Amino acid sequence: MPTLQDNGQRIKRFRELKTTLRTKRDRLLVGLDVAQAAHVVHLRHAHTRIVVPQLTIPNTTAGFAQLWARLQQAQRATGCREVVCGLEPTGTYHEAVAQFLEAHGVDVVLISSSIAYWNRRTQDGTWDKHDPKDAANCADLLEQGKVLFYSQPTGPLAELRRLVKVLRRARGELAACKARWRTTLRPTLGPMGEPLPNRLRVEVPAVLQAWEPAAPGRPAVAKGRLPLGLATACTDLGAQVEAVQARITAIEQALTPLAERLPAYALLRTIPGVGPTVAAILLAEIGDVAWFTQFSQLRKLAGLDIIRAQSGQFAGQARISKCGRSLLRWACYHAAMGLARTTAGQARLAALKAKRRGDRYAGFKAITELAAKQLRVVWGVWRSGQPYDPRRAGGLQRQPR
Repeated sequence: MPTLQDNGQRIKRFRELKTTLRTKRDRLLVGLDVAQAAHVVHLRHAHTRIVVPQLTIPNTTAGFAQLWARLQQAQRATGCREVVCGLEPTGTYHEAVAQFLEAHGVDVVLISSSIAYWNRRTQDGTWDKHDPKDAANCADLLEQGKVLFYSQPTGPLAELRRLVKVLRRARGELAACKARWRTTLRPTLGPMGEPLPNRLRVEVPAVLQAWEPAAPGRPAVAKGRLPLGLATACTDLGAQVEAVQARITAIEQALTPLAERLPAYALLRTIPGVGPTVAAILLAEIGDVAWFTQFSQLRKLAGLDIIRAQSGQFAGQARISKCGRSLLRWACYHAAMGLARTTAGQARLAALKAKRRGDRYAGFKAITELAAKQLRVVWGVWRSGQPYDPRRAGGLQRQPR
């Protein structure tokens, strides 16, 4: 039985599939609709005929063996030697069946959920959605060649991705705490358009005080002025914030030694604005820069590619797509903000704002453009295998300490 291939071999195989899925007829295509308890399978001989319109298998080892036996039977009936399986990623339910199929020599690719959503309507001209239709939709997109690379990292990179997912969840909880403070508790203490009086600001926990600027005047002393219910709610929120911040600190400390085991980490740390956490997130979200052949692919992955709605002589305002990996885009923004704190970064940011003079969103657009430039520097440094050199990267220099 073949073993799992490394990602270097798999990306070469994916590029070959990407260019031949629309034309070759000697493949057995498997559309797989993934669920928690059972999967629905649709088999077709590429561009020829439907072999099995619907097959339901349990999400168990016995169910996978049943699927493999059915695939072998279909291979003998059609004469197809190659089998390609396309599936929509559903949480982590797809990982077990994907690893099983790849271990048996099946090429597994991903189907974009957004592409599947729009293509599903063309299947039978109806608006409904059910598992057999989803499986047939995946097989149809396979025939069209609209597939994505399915990376299966191992070793430190796989562990780094798991840690980054935990970090993303913790940061989401911190953002929820901030939203609760700004939308629920803070408005009950005073008008949002003016600073919170010091006599009330001192009554809330210290972690919440850090989110409020101090009002002019003498520091106040806590005297228990808040009602019991409001004081308890603030104390409870403060405890949640402290716990989440402690978790984030512990996760970020665990990221660094794991990321240091990857060769690219030391290269990314030489780039101005890229700190330990940002470098670890860049590694986890990008994976391996060799998977990309053009910088536009990496920019698209981060959602920093420029799009514009156009029709006839009308051309809408250019903006970034905000698609792809949101955490990668977050890392690029923080790298840009880190660069903006240096002398050279401030000069570049001022030049970008001047270029957009008169635009009310000039500051945000300048940071966005700087984030895209930072991502291009990451691309260049990582692919070259050489540390950052300001002479090759537009003259951005580190701020001397």
